[in-house]
Amino acid sequence: MKGKKLTKRIITIVMAVLLAVLILRACFANRDNKTYTEETVKVQDITTYYTFSGNIEAKSSQSVFSPGVFTVKTFHVKEGDMVNEGDLLLEFDDTTIRDSLEQARTNIEIARINYEKASGTGKDQQLMQVENALVSARMAFNNASSNLERMTELYNNGVISKVELEQAQDAYDNALVSLDSAEKNLELTKKTIEQNIRTAREQLKQAEAAYKNLERQLDDTKIFAEISGEVDEIHVEEDDSLIMGTKIMDIVNYNDLQVIIKVDEYDLRAVTLGKETDVFINALDKTVKGKVDEISRQAQVVNGVSYFPTTISLENDEDLRVGMSVEVKILNHNVKDAVTVPMKALQFDSENKPFVYTRDSEGKVITKYVEVGINDGTVAEILSGVEPGEIILTPNKVIPFGMANR
Repeated sequence: MKGKKLTKRIITIVMAVLLAVLILRACFANRDNKTYTEETVKVQDITTYYTFSGNIEAKSSQSVFSPGVFTVKTFHVKEGDMVNEGDLLLEFDDTTIRDSLEQARTNIEIARINYEKASGTGKDQQLMQVENALVSARMAFNNASSNLERMTELYNNGVISKVELEQAQDAYDNALVSLDSAEKNLELTKKTIEQNIRTAREQLKQAEAAYKNLERQLDDTKIFAEISGEVDEIHVEEDDSLIMGTKIMDIVNYNDLQVIIKVDEYDLRAVTLGKETDVFINALDKTVKGKVDEISRQAQVVNGVSYFPTTISLENDEDLRVGMSVEVKILNHNVKDAVTVPMKALQFDSENKPFVYTRDSEGKVITKYVEVGINDGTVAEILSGVEPGEIILTPNKVIPFGMANR
């Protein structure tokens, strides 16, 4: 009985040892499977993009402001109306301006009459008067001069008295003063006439300028659309009195939308005019097509980095709304039939050279150096080092470089 118990105890111990051995063997047999995951080198297309953030905005819009002190007379549109460039939007009250125009027209006529008179008949009459006076003064002087010569000769011959000679001298002196005064008066009159003409001409110009200014003000009483679009909002009402600069309405062309993105100077080589883009609308969870419409020639510098504002025009889509946030994708690289491996399969040595793990003919884990091309963040292009269909190993945990070869 005692021998049977001993035999049973020995059998139990042996079975426990065998079970432990089987468990350890299974653990060691599966150690590689837990350390590495097998991947197959594939051939596929790789496409990479540059991604930029932005918001939708209208390419063309018009904010209408009051050009002066006016009262709104009539609106010809209402909110939500579609208008074309050149359509009449509203009119201001023009009664006061039209009254002022009539007075300004009268002022022009008066100024023109004064100018014509100053430069025509009035000028001739003034000149004739002073010229006639000069002729009379010159004749009187000549007579007085001749008389003085004659009286001097008679006095020298003892025919007349000294008093008579002095009277002739006085007459000569007076005639000389009158002649000098007539000559000066002619010159002064000529200058006065020219000044009067200049003054009349300036008054006519001022009257005409005042009239044209009123005409411009009259033109300002009618406001026209400068773009085609939708009347988005009207901020005032009819009969409101406005001061200069008061905002009246907004017009937006919702059929012509765009996104302006900031392109890093190092990414600028991938952005060219006319290049197509994919624009993902976050709120709509949809993608629309876009096109590079404009690239600024002047950078904006932020924290030492140069960004170039770039305009992306969007295709017409009735779901789009101004202000929506978007992600713009611009094609960077597109490689067809590339040899690829998962990014997670790539390893790097102490010199930052890329390699992958694989097995030799005996099943031992070894390393292979590879030459890497582009990547899309998930897979990488392999230019050399492995072939399509080849099995590589992706570590499930960090493996110190060189351990796989031991």
